[in-house]
Amino acid sequence: MKRLILLILSVCLIIVQASTAAAKENHRSYSALFDEITDLVEENFYNPDQVAKDFPVIKADYLMKLQNVHSQQAFSSLVNAMLGELNASHTYYLTPDDYEYYQLCALFSKIPEIGELFDGKEVLYPTVGILTQEIEKRLYIASVLAGSVAEKAGLLKGDEILSVNAEPYSPIASLRSYVGEDVVFEIRRKQMGEPFTIAMKPVLVNPKKEMLEAQKSSVRIIERNKKRIGYIHIYSYAGYEYQQELLNTIQWGQLKEADALIIDLRYGMGGAAPSYLNIFNTNIPVLKMHHRDGAETVFDSQWRKKAVYLVDGSSRSGKEILAYGARRYEQVKVIGERTAGQVLGGRLFPLSNGAVLFLAVQSALVDGVDLEGMGVSPDIEVPFDVRYCAGQDAQLEKALEYLVEQLSTQATRDL
Repeated sequence: MKRLILLILSVCLIIVQASTAAAKENHRSYSALFDEITDLVEENFYNPDQVAKDFPVIKADYLMKLQNVHSQQAFSSLVNAMLGELNASHTYYLTPDDYEYYQLCALFSKIPEIGELFDGKEVLYPTVGILTQEIEKRLYIASVLAGSVAEKAGLLKGDEILSVNAEPYSPIASLRSYVGEDVVFEIRRKQMGEPFTIAMKPVLVNPKKEMLEAQKSSVRIIERNKKRIGYIHIYSYAGYEYQQELLNTIQWGQLKEADALIIDLRYGMGGAAPSYLNIFNTNIPVLKMHHRDGAETVFDSQWRKKAVYLVDGSSRSGKEILAYGARRYEQVKVIGERTAGQVLGGRLFPLSNGAVLFLAVQSALVDGVDLEGMGVSPDIEVPFDVRYCAGQDAQLEKALEYLVEQLSTQATRDL
């Protein structure tokens, strides 16, 4: 019996020693990663004066808090809280459990160091096609990508996500092991309504391609008061292919014959160039080609009719620059809520643990105006609470109402 007790005690001691050693090794790992991140901030953050003045105190404070970190999730929370003290957009720490990790890596995948994170292969992630927003510690669907698995399954903007496979929802972890298999979302659609479930099969896609396909699928004509209002949702502007698709749809596609146009700039990523506003420049000639058989081909690269940009607090970066230009030069009406105020230039830094640091490395002025932290207020403000809206959209409805009124007024003047 004594030998058995001694054996048990020895085993317990070995386990405790192993656990202690692992904890020490993890802490060393976190300390080294913390130093790697803070070094990058000190060497590359866009405002060296701010770093010299404020960051030493911030760094020392969070280095002390690092002593209590014992998990990857806790480390992520601590680092992002530290980076948040810099009060700068485009500045955060991302791991393979964050959907934006894949979106940014896909955007910067041609940088060799970023491509190496994926062994030179295409950047893919598991998705059902939803963007979420946390409000008062509850998670809601802010947008359902057009044509996505989620849209086809019947999920709606405003749905509260209670769980996925009976566990708390995580954009990547909840889906990673179930690509091509059913995952069960528990949903509440009404504030006091009974929860229900929807099963979906996640797919593995490239985030850039996902956004482009969603943009294509979003295009539609909305009939109101005998007016044909065109609608397109540009989820991401991080690449010229999104602008080219807009141009193609206007020139040759479904939107060509619309009486007016709504361009939705809410949700997703920024990246738009100021020159994209040129589609509203009417001082560019229309070219008509006449064939010998009498046929006529019209080339018109411009949108010459009424248009609206839809924006809100999720509209950021280049999308805000478009909203600012549209307002300042009175090209199109901007409807919705104030934009995010996130216009610094960001760069992606790969880290030794496979995570990435997205860091603001450039400041930006738009016609001499600093929009960082300020954003762009709309021409027509429409507050919108997404919670339990059951797919309804007050900002879109206001845009439709405005355009129908403008078209009716124009028709009356033309009589």
